[in-house]
Amino acid sequence: MVRPLVALGVAAVAVGFVAAVDRGVAAALDPSTTVVTLIGALGVAQGLRYANARRKRRREAAAPGDPERRAPASVPGADLDERIERATGPPYGGHRARRQVRERVRELAVAAVVRGRNVSDETADRLVETGDWTTDATAAAFLARRSSYPVRVRLRAVVSGRARYEFGLRAAVDAIDRLDEGESEAGR
Repeated sequence: MVRPLVALGVAAVAVGFVAAVDRGVAAALDPSTTVVTLIGALGVAQGLRYANARRKRRREAAAPGDPERRAPASVPGADLDERIERATGPPYGGHRARRQVRERVRELAVAAVVRGRNVSDETADRLVETGDWTTDATAAAFLARRSSYPVRVRLRAVVSGRARYEFGLRAAVDAIDRLDEGESEAGR
């Protein structure tokens, strides 16, 4: 029963396409009111058949399951941020944190000098040690053991109540950033 209906449907669609392309075929197929009504009734019957078949189906709600648990991801640089917070925080217990942060910033400065000035690791280490890696005296004093902070930085630290360490850290990070950006420090 299904195959003759499929053949009839394919034939009807083919005739419809031909009639749409060639007006002569469309004029030859003059559908009467009875034929149009019959086609409409077949369409309604088919719609009712699909609706009835769908009505008899068993309905199930979709079970979305348990939501996934997100694993906490570490933020890049969060450990350095925590060390900086400890180092610039209250003075008690901050000596080790200050030393660790200073060493990490020193490593970054050496790497930036190697990249920015195209020198060897040993030369860059010596430049950072002597303070000759930057024209910023505060940044140089932060990383060079034999260099002291400029008088203006010492005065600002006393007036603001903040440690010279904070001023030096900020200046060193800014100087490293300038080296990484390729800016000439003489122009700053």
